[in-house]
Amino acid sequence: MIWSLTREQLRSQWRFVLSAGIVITVAVGLAAYAGLMALTLGHSQATLDHFMGLDRETSADATTDTYAEFDALAAHIDAANSDGHNVVGQASVWASLASSDPWGYSGIVALYGDLDWSDVLVEGAAPQSGEVAVSAQWASDQDVTIGDEVPLVTAPVEYGKTIPLDATLRVSGLTRSSVGTAAVQIYAPDAWVAWEDVPALNQAWADAVNGDSRDSGSVGEGIVGVTIYGDGAWPWNAELATMASSGYPSSNPVSSIAIISGIGFAALVIGLIAMAFALGRAQAQARTKWLGTVRAMGASKRQVATASLLESVVVGVVAGAVGFVLGAVAALAHFALIAARVASPMILAAPAGYLGVAVASLVLAIVLALIVGAVPAFWAARVSPTAALKPVTDLSEATVSRHVRVWPLTVTWLVSAVLVLSGFATTMFSAYAVVVLLAAVVLAVTSIMLAHEVLRHSIPWHAKRLSQSRRRAVMVAGDAILARPRQSTIPAFIVALATTVVLALMGQLVASWSTEMAHFALEGDGSAVAVANPYVAPLPLMGVYAVVALLCVAVGLATASVTAREAATRRALGLTAAQGRLAAALQYLVGQAHGLALGVIAGTLGVAGTMAVGMQSPMLDIAAWWSPLVQFFALTMLVAVGWALVGAAIAGTFAPKTAPLSRVEVSA
Repeated sequence: MIWSLTREQLRSQWRFVLSAGIVITVAVGLAAYAGLMALTLGHSQATLDHFMGLDRETSADATTDTYAEFDALAAHIDAANSDGHNVVGQASVWASLASSDPWGYSGIVALYGDLDWSDVLVEGAAPQSGEVAVSAQWASDQDVTIGDEVPLVTAPVEYGKTIPLDATLRVSGLTRSSVGTAAVQIYAPDAWVAWEDVPALNQAWADAVNGDSRDSGSVGEGIVGVTIYGDGAWPWNAELATMASSGYPSSNPVSSIAIISGIGFAALVIGLIAMAFALGRAQAQARTKWLGTVRAMGASKRQVATASLLESVVVGVVAGAVGFVLGAVAALAHFALIAARVASPMILAAPAGYLGVAVASLVLAIVLALIVGAVPAFWAARVSPTAALKPVTDLSEATVSRHVRVWPLTVTWLVSAVLVLSGFATTMFSAYAVVVLLAAVVLAVTSIMLAHEVLRHSIPWHAKRLSQSRRRAVMVAGDAILARPRQSTIPAFIVALATTVVLALMGQLVASWSTEMAHFALEGDGSAVAVANPYVAPLPLMGVYAVVALLCVAVGLATASVTAREAATRRALGLTAAQGRLAAALQYLVGQAHGLALGVIAGTLGVAGTMAVGMQSPMLDIAAWWSPLVQFFALTMLVAVGWALVGAAIAGTFAPKTAPLSRVEVSA
């Protein structure tokens, strides 16, 4: 009985099942894409950090004045590693590789410790004395291959001018390259030299800069700075303690990007759940007569509810599988785009990442589908057949919960925002990190609730003015929104959520990149050199808002069956088909406009908050990031408005059929 009922539900309600399946598929695909990107990029950055020692528990600074001290430091690092402290030393190298770029500055890094060069090396061998390993991208740009000799210079002292050093190095191998394109940034050094060569390279640098020779026992200008990273409590051995300053925790301040990403992910999940509830409400309204009919034919409440849940599981499994495949294809396409632009990028696939994301995608799809099916199942279990066959109250407007007061939400939002913002510039220990994480979750939840309250008031306010228009299509659009404001609130919320995350996260990256470039690319007169910002790119924005448009249109089409009777009534009153399509398009655009406006406000506040407490001092570099940030905002608005118009055209094209009212009544 239950399986037969499930099969008949899928057959009779195939339009809604298809539209709900599309929405869940796109939502799961978006989550799978985000998960795969986050896992891969996170694993890549973690691998690089581990290789360079940045992920160790403790760090200390040391300076050496002679070759003997520098050699002794290496011996002490070996002794610490023999005791299991996993120590890595990183020495400062003042020289740079010569570049064909007038402003080219290729920094050199020297590491010492138990290093696994397979993490970064793609060809050749690790550098030995007199050798250098260079990134594959730098080698491609400079037309250098393994075995070539490369000269060394100082950093540019003015545009196009460097000072040659009396030193050359032989290329021993190629390493993975930095990534700064397609909205992805992972910094990896351009060159790696042998530890024992650092004193001589710094000596050559000092001779070139100062124009005189020094004693063979000196090191540069007398100092080589070394940062030592290791696990366990400092000091790792007594010898290092005599050469280095007191150790300190090497944990970095929590990244504002990481916090915003966490908030964005939490908001995405909560937004998907809200979308699922909206679809469930529409499904219950669309199936009112179907549920009443099967109840009148003898189906029990439990059988109807179970059949609805089984149907949801079927939809969830199919949507989860297809959504994961789409997300994986999108992630692979993104990585392929990076690989086409960067030679051997520093991107490593996370172990078992695809399997974990596949399972999570399937679970998420089933959860969303169960939420979609739970609402009509709940409705079917509590509504009598008579009321279902001729409902008195429109379910889409039925009050299902109490309205939450705004002022407690606002106070909670402000407190959680202060805690999250304070975490940006604070060295995070485990206890406080948990507080910030919890505050970020609370901030995401309260932000969504406040956004819903704002949209719940702003959209009807706008619709009331539209309903007073003398143009019939505009008036009908306003009346339709006033009749069912919740059907416009969900698409508006989706747009607001996407815009907030895009502007807050990407805007901070745009500003940071522009500020960083300004520090390293100044002409002699002090004006900034124009450098292409990898984050001001239309392709990622096109992808984001294409998905947003698809979700909004799918939600609109899934709820369109609820308004079929109203559309027929308007047709009976003289509304033409063209006017009906225009009204549907305007109704779609009203929600998009309010969502976009709210997203711009929230995204701007996010950018301002992260930059105000960021590690850089952005207000001192306003000339560097102001223009790129304005360009990014303008590009985002252009893409968002363009896709909103596309969605409106689709919504108008697939508006509910305006059949005569008599046909609707007869079919009912």
